[in-house]
Amino acid sequence: MTNSFFSATQKTCIKFLLISPVLLAATPAVAAELNSVRLLSQSGFESLSKDLAAVTALRALSPGVTLGTLGFDLGLEVAVTKIDHGDIWNRAGGGSVDVVTPRLTIHKGLAAGFDMGASIGSVSGSGLKTIGGILRYQLITPGVVMPGATIRLSGNREIGSSSVTVRSLGADFVIAKPLVLITPYVGIGTVRTETSAPGTILSSVSTNQARAFVGFDSRLAFATFSAEVEKLGNTTTISSKIGFRF
Repeated sequence: MTNSFFSATQKTCIKFLLISPVLLAATPAVAAELNSVRLLSQSGFESLSKDLAAVTALRALSPGVTLGTLGFDLGLEVAVTKIDHGDIWNRAGGGSVDVVTPRLTIHKGLAAGFDMGASIGSVSGSGLKTIGGILRYQLITPGVVMPGATIRLSGNREIGSSSVTVRSLGADFVIAKPLVLITPYVGIGTVRTETSAPGTILSSVSTNQARAFVGFDSRLAFATFSAEVEKLGNTTTISSKIGFRF
């Protein structure tokens, strides 16, 4: 029965990962676009920038434990963010204030406790696509009793938009404790975002927002499932990821 469960789980993961490029490509096609940003006031654009920071910031759902030199992680992440300034989001041309952000992610373990990764994604209700990267370093290896500690640096940017440009850099500290089938983790960090609206009179905006998150990572054979809740500034994001890890 256990083998059957593993097999079914792996088949589900394979199907999910195979259709993920279609999901990433299709989301912007059916969504609104931020083509009315020029109508905002400067203060409105500043509020929009904070929401854009929340929906585009890279969230590498992971247990905060190094993959090792042979480790490899491939997954599809889906996040849902409740926009904090819904009226301004709609005025700028955005769609639903419940923004869905699917991402395809890949991570590779390196030597000496380092991991690196990359992601591509899209942001519903905005017409934005994103691309990003991440570097992790395990400061403390988890033991029988003591949890492990990891620092991670991330960078993310939108691509293909003529309405807004969004660039973000993040730094996080993560504590994780691997158990038998699940690894709970908690972390804090900061995200700096630069937003501009080309072709308008709006000035570029820089925001620095603290973030805190808690989540778990589970693994059955090669199949993995992760879930996380994050607070970035005044915005809450709920994320989940399914995939494979070797």
